[in-house]
Amino acid sequence: MTAEQAANANAAPAARASEVLLDGLFTGMIGAIAVALWFLVLDLIAGRPFFTPALLGSVLLHGGEAARQVTIAPLEIAAYTAFHFVVFILVGIGFSWLMTLFERFPIMFFVILVVFVGLQFAFFGLNVFLGAQLLGELKAWTVVVGNVFAAAGMAFYQWKRHPSVLGKIERLWMDSET
Repeated sequence: MTAEQAANANAAPAARASEVLLDGLFTGMIGAIAVALWFLVLDLIAGRPFFTPALLGSVLLHGGEAARQVTIAPLEIAAYTAFHFVVFILVGIGFSWLMTLFERFPIMFFVILVVFVGLQFAFFGLNVFLGAQLLGELKAWTVVVGNVFAAAGMAFYQWKRHPSVLGKIERLWMDSET
């Protein structure tokens, strides 16, 4: 093997890793923006713009007791927004990595499905856990709808990036029926 062939062989996995990271970044940003816009719309309808990130930022920075008197302040909004985007980007990178594996190993569809359902239960459980601290300010249905918007946007982006997955899912179901 020549030095050039060895360099090309080593460059291919690095390029794939950078693609997964970049796809994950975009995937996570799509999910984070979908949820942020959803709660912005709800807050605007309620006449309290940026209330939800201020509420969650107050709890994040100052604990549950801070939920009793929420002040819409830049620090709390920025802290929660940064936390929110980092979490979504990490989830997006994981999702992107799973989709890359799914292209090679179609059985990964079931792993993705279990991870998705697990994340939904985790977010719902976190909402229930924090519900006592948030004094009913953040309704469970709003979190569920926000998660559906995020999941739909993230899945749509990944589907566009990996168009062969629908055929592979169909073949998985056809193979399981026989």
